Amino acid sequence: MTSLKGNFLIASNSLADPNFVRTVLLMVEHSETGAAGVILNRPTGATIAEISRKVFNEPDDWDKPIFLGGPVPGPLMVLHAVEEFSDQSVVEGLYTTIDPDKIQELIQQRVEPSMFLANYAGWGAGQLELELAQDSWRVIPADRDLALAGGDDSLWETLMRRVSANLLAGALGLPDLPNDPSLN
Repeated sequence: MTSLKGNFLIASNSLADPNFVRTVLLMVEHSETGAAGVILNRPTGATIAEISRKVFNEPDDWDKPIFLGGPVPGPLMVLHAVEEFSDQSVVEGLYTTIDPDKIQELIQQRVEPSMFLANYAGWGAGQLELELAQDSWRVIPADRDLALAGGDDSLWETLMRRVSANLLAGALGLPDLPNDPSLN
């Protein structure tokens, strides 16, 4: 088994689960025992200002959005680029943190780029591999800047275009395809 940690999973058009339609996930764990990732393109409408008051009992006016990382209840997670506050590395220069003290420090310093996610997506042993075999997901290496940008459906569209370009380049036997082939 090849680990998908550090890759994006892009929901295919055939994926009907409403939790994952048109989603982009960043895989943060993947082994024989299961997998975990976070959805990057589902803003919740909640902000850091709201959770700072409720969770840390500290007033804050940072209107940074919080994203829904998935359907599985879990801790608040922060994606960021500051190794000093990391709990784990996902790809070079991209870290996750769930430690409340580190999260509080990230909020106090208003670290950017960063992305705050509530909950996660999880799979039991073999479950993700089955979904991949059913063509539910497209897999491409994660891009730190895109992961930290977060977003909405436009992130899914951007990455689906990248997947399509990679498939076309492979079918044509090209090492890669330019972003806009009409400019050749």
